[in-house]
Amino acid sequence: GKRLYAATDIVNFLECEHLTALDLQHLETPLQKAVDDEQAELIKNKGFAHEAAYVQKLREHHSSFIDIAASGESREARYEATTKAMHEGVQIIYQATFLDLPFLGYADFLRRVEKPSILGAYSYEVLDTKLARTARGKFIIQLAFYTDMLATVQGVVPQLMHVVLGDGREEAFRVADYAHYFERLKTRFLTSVASRTDAKTYPFPCDHCDQCRWRDLCDAQWKADDHLCQVANTLKTHIRKLNAAGVHTLEALARLPADAKVPKVPVPVLNRLRHQADLQLRSRETGKNIVEVIVPDPAAPAEAGLRGFARMPKPAAGDLFFDMEGNPLEVGGLEYLFGLYYFDGGKAVFKPFWAHSREQERIAFEAFMDFVTDHLAGHPGAHIYHYASYE
Repeated sequence: GKRLYAATDIVNFLECEHLTALDLQHLETPLQKAVDDEQAELIKNKGFAHEAAYVQKLREHHSSFIDIAASGESREARYEATTKAMHEGVQIIYQATFLDLPFLGYADFLRRVEKPSILGAYSYEVLDTKLARTARGKFIIQLAFYTDMLATVQGVVPQLMHVVLGDGREEAFRVADYAHYFERLKTRFLTSVASRTDAKTYPFPCDHCDQCRWRDLCDAQWKADDHLCQVANTLKTHIRKLNAAGVHTLEALARLPADAKVPKVPVPVLNRLRHQADLQLRSRETGKNIVEVIVPDPAAPAEAGLRGFARMPKPAAGDLFFDMEGNPLEVGGLEYLFGLYYFDGGKAVFKPFWAHSREQERIAFEAFMDFVTDHLAGHPGAHIYHYASYE
């Protein structure tokens, strides 16, 4: 009958308050979750494998190691096993469990350090494993969450907290650098969830949307509301100013008169947004993709610069169009495809250079460079384009 909040809940709150509102709603009335795609499942499994490999490494390099998950199913039993292991001075505590209502924490690892605490001549610091190659803000929030709970148990605040990245590197962060920010965030979170009995927030698009389990619900709400966030390249600040001027839907924006003005929105920006909304509205009404080619104004001054495809040089015989695909989940990364598209005697050709190992990557790169060098030597006026260069 009581709510328990984990580190992920605070991270989610920081990412999107509407996500927290839907999570709370889900506790009372189950909501339909989005289905993870194969890429998400692959990343999840890679994360488990990374953690398992680090577990093995710690077992081999430390004289004492305990897996708290084996101590029982209940969180209370695991919490008691964690505190017992800490008082016994175990060097590595895996799946450490903290229970400090209303918070529940599962830290990947606690590592013993020789800094005095109420435990004795030693204390512990938190380590978390992450598949990413660089540390991110949300990782630090999670570390701060576990560190805050750890400090309560051992009676002393750890000096450092650590993340073990996907390439095996360990990065350390000074707890004091983030403690005050985390404390304010925790207070904001508790205040928000205590006062919220239903979803009073609105789902604005954010960086977390692609990974959110409620993304389908938000998308359905945007469509039902014909919300302005559906207009491509519209910022939240634009939406607030349009709302203040009485413009609340994509259709309303599309049907604004050409001479309409919105306070604090520059006319060129408003014209661009209205034009984009009009394209999307016409596409929705006709069921067809509406595309307009922007023709450069011949009267425009040269210093105005060219845009889009007009920036590209004139086509030449032998032009090459290039793209490469990589696997970031491979340790160190792996460029597994170097692909070229070109015309040979008027016939379109796609030439791939595949690689499925580090050695094959080296061979594929050398073959690719040899081909490009020979090709450009035979076509002196040709260019090579990367697909993203003119996005």
